[in-house]
Amino acid sequence: MNQLNLRPNRKFEFSMQSYIFLGPPASGKGTQAKILAEELGLTYFGTGDLMRQEVKKRTHFGQIFQSVWTAGKGGLVDDETVLQFVKNKLDEMDQSHGFVFDGFPRTLDQAKFLKKELNQDIWVLNVKVSDETIVERSTTRRVCENCEKIYFQPAPNKKRCDACGGELIHRIEDTPEIVQKRLDVYNRLTQPLIDYYNQENRLINIDGEPNIEEVTLEIIAKINEQRKNKNYN
Repeated sequence: MNQLNLRPNRKFEFSMQSYIFLGPPASGKGTQAKILAEELGLTYFGTGDLMRQEVKKRTHFGQIFQSVWTAGKGGLVDDETVLQFVKNKLDEMDQSHGFVFDGFPRTLDQAKFLKKELNQDIWVLNVKVSDETIVERSTTRRVCENCEKIYFQPAPNKKRCDACGGELIHRIEDTPEIVQKRLDVYNRLTQPLIDYYNQENRLINIDGEPNIEEVTLEIIAKINEQRKNKNYN
């Protein structure tokens, strides 16, 4: 795979970049966010992963998250709770490096909070995938309950994760009915967010339909182009 070749020079060090991944459930944004974070040496901020950790630890936040998910209505955790949770997590993390956000922000209020909270240059990668593809991916997706590695269309007899040996499960939020509800919520709440970042000239659209490597290469090319235009190279 091509290297990103984005080693920051002195000028870039004083204009630290963070990236936000937008995209519907099962768009592949989580996979791409982790790849980008590793390539650029940034901190991966996976809101869903962090929330699930709270559920496992049965914290106050975890109980709230669990109640929303088990309600089976495809809804989102309320803004006030999410903002407090994200602020707590950011305060715990080293902010001397940039972040790659996956699953946050999801609303305009969350976007404005992040802009105020982080004194960094923020760019948004909007992974676009059709609703039909999302439903197909979700219904065939399996996730390791231990390390949370994602498998799309695994063999029927595959029960264990290759990475850690954990059991592969089908999340309740990946059933067709819940996926469609989540898509409706996502499309309703995220379009204003897309419009906001587009007006700020911070939006980079990515075709999420091809395979993982092809999508990664498009992300690399567009980030290189963005940085060249901003004179970061």
